[in-house]
Amino acid sequence: MKQFKKVELIKNSSKNKKFQDIYEINKNDKLGQGSYGMVYRAIHRATGLARAVKIIHKASVKQKERLTNELRTVELLDHPHVIRVFETFEDNDNIYVVMEICKGGDIFDKVLELGNFDEQGALIIFIQMIRSVIYYQSLNIVHRDLKPENFLFQTNNDLNTLYIIDFGLARIFQPGILNQWTKAGTAYYVAPEVLEGTYDNKCDLWSIGVILYVLLCGYPPFYGETEQEILYSIKRGKFDFDGPEWKNVSLLGKELISQLLKPSKQRLNLEQILQHEWLQQYIQQGEVILTKALIERWQGYHQIKQVGLLYLATQLDQSEIINIKNGFLFMNKSQSGILTKAEIDKLINYKYQDLEYYQFIAICLEPNVYKIEKYLILMFTFLSSNGQITKESLKAVDINLDFNLDYKLFINLF
Repeated sequence: MKQFKKVELIKNSSKNKKFQDIYEINKNDKLGQGSYGMVYRAIHRATGLARAVKIIHKASVKQKERLTNELRTVELLDHPHVIRVFETFEDNDNIYVVMEICKGGDIFDKVLELGNFDEQGALIIFIQMIRSVIYYQSLNIVHRDLKPENFLFQTNNDLNTLYIIDFGLARIFQPGILNQWTKAGTAYYVAPEVLEGTYDNKCDLWSIGVILYVLLCGYPPFYGETEQEILYSIKRGKFDFDGPEWKNVSLLGKELISQLLKPSKQRLNLEQILQHEWLQQYIQQGEVILTKALIERWQGYHQIKQVGLLYLATQLDQSEIINIKNGFLFMNKSQSGILTKAEIDKLINYKYQDLEYYQFIAICLEPNVYKIEKYLILMFTFLSSNGQITKESLKAVDINLDFNLDYKLFINLF
């Protein structure tokens, strides 16, 4: 059986289907305004699952390349701290991006509410930000617009539910190569080299340094009455820790900020950030979830069951799999977002393959989760056509297997 990628599972789930046939939407149930379009609550008709859907009116999109770029990027990414896109649909007028619902607001909202975070809160947020950056930059993607508004919390009362969003300005980069890219980003958070027009992926690291500063004191390190004054302040690169909010911040926290808000060549790289003593204070909740027994159980599953669980793993809210999520983050000591063969062997003394996040979820899912009726229906709907799993229905989602199963036979596999 072929090795399935998350992006294939997502694309195939909506292929040749109409959004209105799969989801019910109430235009009065607005969740917020996203870039390009309004975000509404939608209900998956077959299962009752609640989703967020961004409806993008194609005629109103001025920067079509940016939109296409964002959609391709978010479908590719698979990480505990990257917003989950479940599927996308397109018709003559609109594009529908179906995502996980986030109810906790963004970092900017939290700063407005609290004034600033204490050092422990800032550390919890920062470790999630840096993990997401390490992950997408390992795929040679640079975000170019990191700011507090582009980090959302899934729930309002849990700082451990942070997601990065909005990859509309993202670009592919080659490590060590400077690019003559256009100026991009948002005043206050943009790196000085971006203003010069020649830069690389380290521009994201300046931006997270600015965000960390804002988290700890509630205001930016570089400011002015006008955008021009802000950008001039950034070019000068002068900032301080003089406000009363900084009295309770450790020297290590200030040191990390100072080492991020430096010219690009002197700025810490991702590996140096991870090794910084300030981050060593963070202790990941969780334990080793993956075991030799789970891997061997997975290998014994029917092929259709494996495909169904891999698809289900791309469709579950993070809140539904919190223990698996924490187990993945605990085992992934490199913070790369890919659990490597070496990490697996070191922790459970078992030689296996590298695992992406959705693959790890699929292997660790227990029957008390995947046997819930709405999830069995979700998997069957993905694999079937007209109430039957056939060679043709499987081929429609790029699976070359010859089976003939109705729903009853399908659930017997589980």
